[in-house]
Amino acid sequence: MSTEEYLKRILLTAGVVGVLITLVTFIWVVADVLLLVFLGILLAIALRTLAYPIARRTRIPPRGALLIVLFTILVLMVGGGWLFVPELLRQTDQLFEQINAALNYVEAFINQDWGEGLAGRVFEGEQTLPDFNLLTGLPGTFADTLGILANVLFIVFIGIFIAFDPGLYRTGIISLIPPTGRQRAHEVIDSLIDGMQAWLLGRVISMIVIGIVVGVGLSLLGIPLAPALGVLTGLLEFIPIVGPVFSAFPAILIAFTQDIMQAVYVAIFFLVAQQLEGNVLTPIVQQKTVSLPPALTLTAVLVMGFLFGPLGVLVATPLAAAILILVKMLYIEDVLGKKK
Repeated sequence: MSTEEYLKRILLTAGVVGVLITLVTFIWVVADVLLLVFLGILLAIALRTLAYPIARRTRIPPRGALLIVLFTILVLMVGGGWLFVPELLRQTDQLFEQINAALNYVEAFINQDWGEGLAGRVFEGEQTLPDFNLLTGLPGTFADTLGILANVLFIVFIGIFIAFDPGLYRTGIISLIPPTGRQRAHEVIDSLIDGMQAWLLGRVISMIVIGIVVGVGLSLLGIPLAPALGVLTGLLEFIPIVGPVFSAFPAILIAFTQDIMQAVYVAIFFLVAQQLEGNVLTPIVQQKTVSLPPALTLTAVLVMGFLFGPLGVLVATPLAAAILILVKMLYIEDVLGKKK
């Protein structure tokens, strides 16, 4: 090999490495935006899934069916907001007050029964919660609220734009693929869409069932604010494994203020409910939805949460499901040649 060819190879290798480093750096910098776009794509898939039966069973074009879906969602949000949101907000405020009172009760219980030394090490101060000054905390709270609202609006608009013309974005992606691989690209995209539809269906079913079960169960146990706790549990069910664990803490704390045994009963109830969800409901739902190994799900949630915070936790499971589909089709099937 001549010196000139050797230098060319070195320069080519350095160029490839430089491009990869630049690409990885760019993705890392805009990672939050990409995650928001991913949530927008999930919203678009959900909207198209709801509009498809309307377009199929009527002569309304897909965009018209999508407008019907959006109008129906808007009516339900306005009507539900008028009927239920004030009561839900009232119960949410009471829920936070109950949690704060429960934390103070736990601190007093430890001070009384276990000694002030342990309480001092645990709470490190005279109050359970830090002193909050409204004038001091308002600017930061206002900025955080505006940031969350801006992210939600971004997701909504991305979802609506993609839902109205998904073919435009599919064509743009396919055009980047060499002609020999475009048919396979269509198959991969179809599998990704089907997988995300299945994942969303499974999550929605689990959220509704667990939210109702917990709300009714806590009501029967005599726990205050059971409907709000049921709604909270249903929402946190969107995050598998981790969400249900976190949702149990407020109910157990509130029950602890009534009686220690009541807290034990609530903890047992959540344990039984999660076991039924994991061993009965989830297997039934996953017969027609995406099945992720629990270890992979937990790892994805922890890693994404560590890297990107709450947003990473929110998208960890669907993103892991999408990556699993890509690995299966592009590596296991295409590279290793292992077909079904």
